[in-house]
Amino acid sequence: MDSEALRQKIEQLTGKRTGIKQLGRQHSKSLFGRLTETGGEAGEPITHEGHLWVPLYESDGRVTAIWVEMEGLTARELELVNFAAGNYAIALNATGLKEEGEVEARQLGIWLNSQLEQDKSDSEIADEVTLKSRLFAEMIPFLLISENSHNPQLSYRSLTKLLRSYFEDEIILIPLVEKEWLILARKELLTGGDDKEDEEENAGELLSQACMGLHELIASEWGGAFHLAVSHALIPVKGLTAALALLRETIALGRVFQVGDYIHLPWELHMERLVNSIPDDRRRQLLAQIGDFSSVLADKEMQLTLESFFEMDCNVSETAKKLYIHRNTLLYRLDKIKQETGADVRSFGDAAIVKLAMLLYKVTKRK
Repeated sequence: MDSEALRQKIEQLTGKRTGIKQLGRQHSKSLFGRLTETGGEAGEPITHEGHLWVPLYESDGRVTAIWVEMEGLTARELELVNFAAGNYAIALNATGLKEEGEVEARQLGIWLNSQLEQDKSDSEIADEVTLKSRLFAEMIPFLLISENSHNPQLSYRSLTKLLRSYFEDEIILIPLVEKEWLILARKELLTGGDDKEDEEENAGELLSQACMGLHELIASEWGGAFHLAVSHALIPVKGLTAALALLRETIALGRVFQVGDYIHLPWELHMERLVNSIPDDRRRQLLAQIGDFSSVLADKEMQLTLESFFEMDCNVSETAKKLYIHRNTLLYRLDKIKQETGADVRSFGDAAIVKLAMLLYKVTKRK
């Protein structure tokens, strides 16, 4: 059971408003002085300003506690609340989750999932979310998804340690669903903070480089396949749900249109997003109307050639370098495409048509 499930059960049991809150050091000391001095294990519950407070654990002088409105609570209900919260605190202390702030992170993950399940992607972080106080500064969101079905799930602690070593500072790691993690890093860690105008111009490149470095580190540490997406800096308290929805969509699009790639950037998938939004029957009609490109698109070598050509902005020399082939070999392939389809991808109009056909082909032929 996680802390949010505990809160919900207690609220159902008592019919009273219930919440979980991490108190500041001063507030923690005034309510739970002995607990902040000894640290770690939960102390005795107390009543304060009409609420019952049951401490769950302490970390760095801050106590995280569950509170319940006292008015109308029976002695039996009080006993059950103390029993449930006390047992949870004992189990939590035994697991060591408190040391990395996993309880608060999982609470935020559960809240984010619930908002997106209800299509509330514009929701502001709710007051009952303990981590809300840390989400007012600009941060950069990364979404990490593991495809390693045969490997054991990454532990929160080990992944947190690795991420801190990479970003060289505190990060917020939020478990979402199985093998899916949301990472929040401070904006300054990626941009350096020296030249704001230069940073804004190169934001996409900086984020791409950060993704590549992070993916290489995670893949080398654990092996297997990991998908990683990143979005531009935001203030999480207002924009985190929308950012998570965008990053999930980005990875889903990347799996369809960027097969073999594991880093996906939302600003590089605008056409893919548009094509994916077209109903399936209409996509098939469009593909048939554009022309028969199946012989070229079904050929992996030709498809790779076209993908590289478009990625290099239709530059013949740069594409040849990327593919490690002679320039004349590339020109031969492009001429072959023209012979089989009638489209000369060296001209803008034909290149746009072939690009669209390639995207439609990928999304309609996926299994």
